[in-house]
Amino acid sequence: MMNKTTIAITGLVVLFVIGATQAKPQLKEQSFDVKPGGTLYLRSDAGAIEVESHNKNVVEVDVETSGPNADDFEVEFTQEGNDVRVTGDWDGSFFSQRMKARFIIKVPKQYNVDLKTGGGSIQLDDLQGSVDAHTSGGSIRLGRIEGDVEVDTSGGSIRVEEVAGNINAHTSGGSIRASITKQPSHDCRLSTSGGSVSVELAESIAVDLDARTSGGRVSSDFDVDGKIKRNRIRGTINGGGPDLDLETSGGSVSVYKI
Repeated sequence: MMNKTTIAITGLVVLFVIGATQAKPQLKEQSFDVKPGGTLYLRSDAGAIEVESHNKNVVEVDVETSGPNADDFEVEFTQEGNDVRVTGDWDGSFFSQRMKARFIIKVPKQYNVDLKTGGGSIQLDDLQGSVDAHTSGGSIRLGRIEGDVEVDTSGGSIRVEEVAGNINAHTSGGSIRASITKQPSHDCRLSTSGGSVSVELAESIAVDLDARTSGGRVSSDFDVDGKIKRNRIRGTINGGGPDLDLETSGGSVSVYKI
């Protein structure tokens, strides 16, 4: 007959085994044959997103989930022509912070992405296509993008290595850094409620600049034809063009030549 100590130890072992089983990551995989120029649409209640580009006309999706309530996170995949849709739904009565989700996706080099997550970082490789990325909390990192960029986070930094197109970027708290290498065709705006804004421009780019900060300094490597103050620079660069609106409520604003 087992004594109380043996029973207690046995109970702990059982709990450990159950916990280890629940914590074991789960993996869901899907792949889709597509042609360049399609769009990846991802909508998820939570989860980090990582997108890489490759030289295949295939969209490959891996979804990793872990935690004691991972079974309550459902993922659906659909394809419409060359477009792929991925949806992550949390079916639990309340969201458990111990549940983690991660989307690891590969798309063709020439492809568009439209990404939205309720919480988690977004990281995107080099891409020839438009980018629309939003997260309710987490950083956003983009590589070299040949297309228009629209990014937004409720809290986290934004870094765009290079954009050959128009860009709009906003964060409610964090720094923004971007490099614009091609003449924008439309107005561009980069704003943060707290952090610095740094923008690199190709030397020939022509814009109407409005750079301002509520707490910090504004500087420009370019000659600006207009009004220059410590906390605001407003005027034209290279004769003017679409608006380039840079704003922070707390931090510096810097415009550099590439």
